[in-house]
Amino acid sequence: MGSSVFAQTDLLTPPQSNATGTTPDWTTLETRDGLDSCGAYFNNYIGLYKTSDIYFEALSTGNVSDFEPYGGRAQRFHANQPIEVSGLQFYAFQTNPLLDSLMVVTLLYDYDEILDSVGIELARDTVWVKHTEFTPLLTELEVDSYFDESIVVTEDYIVALYTSTNDSLKIITSDAGGDGDGEGVSFLYYNNPAAPSYTGFYNGFGTFGAGYDLDYLISPRVKFKLHDDFTLLDDSICPTVVSAACVDYEQVPNFSDIHYNRFADSPLGKIRWNWGDGLQNEDLTTLCHTYYESGTLTITLTDSIRRHDYFANTCVVELTKTIEVLDSSIATASFTQIGSTANFDGESYLADSVFWDFGDGNTSTEENPTHIYSEINTFDVWFYVYGPCNTDSVNLIVTTDDVSIDENNYNFDIYPNPSNHSFILTGVSSGMEIQIHSILGEEVYRSIATSNALEVKTSGFANGTYIINIYNGKQSTTKKLVIQH
Repeated sequence: MGSSVFAQTDLLTPPQSNATGTTPDWTTLETRDGLDSCGAYFNNYIGLYKTSDIYFEALSTGNVSDFEPYGGRAQRFHANQPIEVSGLQFYAFQTNPLLDSLMVVTLLYDYDEILDSVGIELARDTVWVKHTEFTPLLTELEVDSYFDESIVVTEDYIVALYTSTNDSLKIITSDAGGDGDGEGVSFLYYNNPAAPSYTGFYNGFGTFGAGYDLDYLISPRVKFKLHDDFTLLDDSICPTVVSAACVDYEQVPNFSDIHYNRFADSPLGKIRWNWGDGLQNEDLTTLCHTYYESGTLTITLTDSIRRHDYFANTCVVELTKTIEVLDSSIATASFTQIGSTANFDGESYLADSVFWDFGDGNTSTEENPTHIYSEINTFDVWFYVYGPCNTDSVNLIVTTDDVSIDENNYNFDIYPNPSNHSFILTGVSSGMEIQIHSILGEEVYRSIATSNALEVKTSGFANGTYIINIYNGKQSTTKKLVIQH
């Protein structure tokens, strides 16, 4: 087998001859920020990945006069999932000065596992190699062949080429020392009736020994699905719940195959989860996350497959889903009263249900109930709001008596309401006592009216809902006040 050698440079630039003194760096990690269309591409796995040196050798027709009993070359590829093959790429040059170009037949075969050989022919094309001399730049030796129709393969397949002339076509291969790792992907096209009774394609390693387990630079043009999306267990969760947001992502099989992913020995090494709250995880397909702040956030999954193409060798997967981290449920409540009748006004935020406990053994699930007390007493009234993430409650104190302020005789009014720095309470009379409580029952203000209007400064009040209690001896009523600064 006659051959010559030149060394590759880094994958990101075309390989060049060893005269440049450049040693390829196979350890550089691809960043996760690479951009790529991830469409159909020539899969330059063979040789480019496995060796820093690449060679060329002559193809024979395989006739009886040939020293070598084979006339073509082929490469076998796995099909772990449906893969669309639309052509092939190889690197060659022809040396006959009498020929302007040399015809090469390119083929796509099914792989016959029982015979360890080619199966049914699926597609073929004819191309012409016009190169007349060797060049150390691999890109200048590139030949692209496209089939008339794309073929979807679901089992292992073989891409192959042969020529009808002797020794004028030089095809690029990998290290002549046989660094194909013995995985049986290289095949030789046999066509010599004087040689032993072999027929068809043969595994170079199994037939001719370890030194013949070469990897030829014959690359299929492939297109395949890169993902099946990822699953988000719940799109609405509560904050501070440990591991509330759970995701599950299953990589397609090609991520774990060295034929399609240069880092197939660690296919999870390119996975990154961005949770949208400034935190992220890597290298996992199934995991959960805890959120501490409410809001609508976007979960982003980034993954990439390092394909073997020295021009653009990264396909990036970016998938997103939206998750809502719910806020806490909030309860506010107030009441007005005439004698033993209390009219309750409940307000809820993010509530699934509400519940009133009137303090006398009676309850209600209405949001704004009216309750008549049967005795004169002071009652602890509780308003509960039940939400998806928590329960909130408000306590009101109701004191019943024979009489209370008749609102028909008193036209109480609060303005502005909501209030910012102050509000004015009108309709009161001199001597009436005014108390203001927070919705938690804390007294924040107490005063005695000296006229029919009272101004209350609220700049020191926190934002929220307050209850104004107005007393006149045995008579009382309440008003609701909202403070918004």
